[in-house]
Amino acid sequence: MDFFTRINAVLDGEQPDQVPFAPYDELVPRGRFSRLMRNRGMGLLVRRDTVTEDTPNVRTETWTEGDTIVTIYHTPVGDVSTRSHKHIRRISDDSILLDIEGMIKSVEDYDPTIFIIDDTEFSFDPQIYFDMAADLGTDGLVRDAGMYSPYGLSRYIFGGSSGLNKWSYEQVDHPDHFERLVEALSRKEERRLRLAIESPAKLISFGDLDGTWGPKNVLKHDLPLYKKWVPRFQAAGKKCCLHAHALNLHLFKDLIAEAGFDVIEAFTPPPIGSLSVKEARAAWGEKTIIWVNFPETIFLQGKRATKQYTKELLLSDPPGNALILGFTEMGTWGSILTEETEVVFKEGTTAIIEAIEEYGNIPIMP
Repeated sequence: MDFFTRINAVLDGEQPDQVPFAPYDELVPRGRFSRLMRNRGMGLLVRRDTVTEDTPNVRTETWTEGDTIVTIYHTPVGDVSTRSHKHIRRISDDSILLDIEGMIKSVEDYDPTIFIIDDTEFSFDPQIYFDMAADLGTDGLVRDAGMYSPYGLSRYIFGGSSGLNKWSYEQVDHPDHFERLVEALSRKEERRLRLAIESPAKLISFGDLDGTWGPKNVLKHDLPLYKKWVPRFQAAGKKCCLHAHALNLHLFKDLIAEAGFDVIEAFTPPPIGSLSVKEARAAWGEKTIIWVNFPETIFLQGKRATKQYTKELLLSDPPGNALILGFTEMGTWGSILTEETEVVFKEGTTAIIEAIEEYGNIPIMP
């Protein structure tokens, strides 16, 4: 099988010839190394959104101060601003920024922020998918995006990781305002979903679950929307994927089972995550596709140890179960690679391929 046939066999509940290896495309160094790995069966998972957004009644001003981008949003009910750093990673384009100051810095910022959210208009362009799929051919799979967790999205209103303290305090200090914000984000995501369900992509991402908020808030904010929309997407022939990169995933395993996703992606096993493939399989069943984010820190133990770890991971899940290996959080994204660390990464990736070749083959049942 080629990669495209193999990955689609897993998505369709059929048996591939071996466990697929599918990292995010931007996490694998380009050039000769990528081609060598793809020649040995690795494929690429490419993320493209066919739903785009605009805010027609919001005027923006943007300028740079060194490596900082400052943006002011002018709305009929007031102005808010953000600050972000650029040129912070190896993939140094301006689409990859580090938020250092979010829109909401005081209670007065809620109204203009909610106006911006409610002013969002969506457009659907399926050609975005078709163009990328044509470029990839059988070398990869294109995944589209459905709903983002409204509660999770609210973090970024306060500046993402830079504003976690503010985000946490606001839920206690100004609960009514914060609830209005989450409700606005929920309205926005439902508008997105009405278009995303028309996507030509088979695999649709719902996410994310990163462990920043606990089961209580998943139950309150996320699960009702998942249970409403996942069956609708499945009825439209889509495979629904939860991006679950929480390292404390054992706390959420029962909620994930209740949500009914086809694919649990970015799943990070021990020693980094708290839930093993075997434990996850017991909670979610043999038909749920577990898409592993390989814990790249294993690479630091050397190629032999990485291959042994991969072997044990593969053998922990009976042949024929729905399993995919990949990278979703690490690789070259977010890394400052030196010659030494790039060698470690490439040797580790090669070790995964070798282990799959030796231990990831799946007997085809007659």
